Amino acid sequence: MKSLDAQSAVTAGGWDSRYAVAVAVATHQDIAAALIDTNGDEADIDLDRYERDTDGHWRESVSDSAGGSGTSWSRRIVATWGRSTPHEIVDITYLGDRYSVTASDGGWWLFIAPATDDSKEVQRQLGKGLL
Repeated sequence: MKSLDAQSAVTAGGWDSRYAVAVAVATHQDIAAALIDTNGDEADIDLDRYERDTDGHWRESVSDSAGGSGTSWSRRIVATWGRSTPHEIVDITYLGDRYSVTASDGGWWLFIAPATDDSKEVQRQLGKGLL
């Protein structure tokens, strides 16, 4: 099974590797997400979500415009992202648990977790900016 890294995220998402750059990648078991700078100038950032297939290959499931920060909740993945100082530790609280992620060299950070059936709690956290 191959792990998802910046280059494989670009490839799995169908982006042109001459221009697109993954500025942050996060994985959790068989789900993953990447923030993709679609043309290398940070003017258009997309959030791509991936699922690992039965053969261990990463397949893009959803791609949406992400902007500089935000939250997303899909059928399988909850995500939050943003920018800070490069290598800064960013703390996230999700469903009562605390997590930490480290911002990349460019300051981008991305947190993902499996979506739960507790949709009301996730919607409450998204609405309050807790995730």
